[in-house]
Amino acid sequence: MLIDKLRVDFKSGKGGSGAVHFYKNGKPSGGNGGNGGNVYLEGTNNLYDLKSLKKEKLYKAEDGEMGGANQLKGADGEDIVIKVPLTTVIYTLNNEVIGKIDQAGQRILLLEGGRGGRGNYEYRAGQVATLKKFTPGVKGSEVKVFLELQLSADVLFIGFPNAGKSSMLNALTNASVAVAAYPFTTLQPHLGVAENIVLMDLPGLIEGAAQGKGLGTKFVRHTQNAKFVAHFVSLENEDMKDTYVKMRDELKDIDERLYDLPEIILLTKADMFDEDAIAMKLKELDFTGKELVVVSAFKRETLKDLTKKLQQRLFG
Repeated sequence: MLIDKLRVDFKSGKGGSGAVHFYKNGKPSGGNGGNGGNVYLEGTNNLYDLKSLKKEKLYKAEDGEMGGANQLKGADGEDIVIKVPLTTVIYTLNNEVIGKIDQAGQRILLLEGGRGGRGNYEYRAGQVATLKKFTPGVKGSEVKVFLELQLSADVLFIGFPNAGKSSMLNALTNASVAVAAYPFTTLQPHLGVAENIVLMDLPGLIEGAAQGKGLGTKFVRHTQNAKFVAHFVSLENEDMKDTYVKMRDELKDIDERLYDLPEIILLTKADMFDEDAIAMKLKELDFTGKELVVVSAFKRETLKDLTKKLQQRLFG
């Protein structure tokens, strides 16, 4: 199961306490405490969702160590670096954006560790009463955040359930997406790569998805970086125009930006129909004025043709 949103708790390290020590001559020698560790989030290409993190776990940096004799400073606490997939957006619990990580190696300082306390050596110039003075380390900070994954793809596969999106993704990329003859086989977005093109198979939509029916609109955040839409319409539909228009209307209700993306229309399951039947189906969609491509996940020549058309649209 894809984990694309998670609440996670973090805490930075506490600063080490300053020390109280004296040289043999009675002068103060206590060193300062070490600083507490920081908390960082860092982007990586090696993770694909947030399942490596646990919402019930507190991710904590190391505390700084106490200062020592002879002005010895305590060791700083070790930082904790939490790896997250690209692109991850960090929100407060009030849904205010803290930051976004969209590049491998990019780091965001989420929490700074507490400063180490001062040892009594720092107060050596004071009166006798201050020679044993020290300060404790500053406590670490805590924060609870939402991490939200935004998948990134060049081409979005859009269509009603059983339009053939998952079969096509499998055929083009060997992505191993579950395929079956019932709605909502795809319950979450799936990614695949074909000839350097990143493809995303989105959950099948139904009428009313904008109002929360079916699988709803949770997938929308994964569409932000797409260049265009591949709109799947199965040749099995008795009314091609009606099926196409209903999906377009649904997209408009769900997200205007998604609706306005350039679109190519894929007429799927061509292996089940003869040329005359396909020609009649094509005429039903002439009114769109958009490029119509007849494809079958089981006909290699149509897959090669589709890949070429996708490359032309993306790279010219």
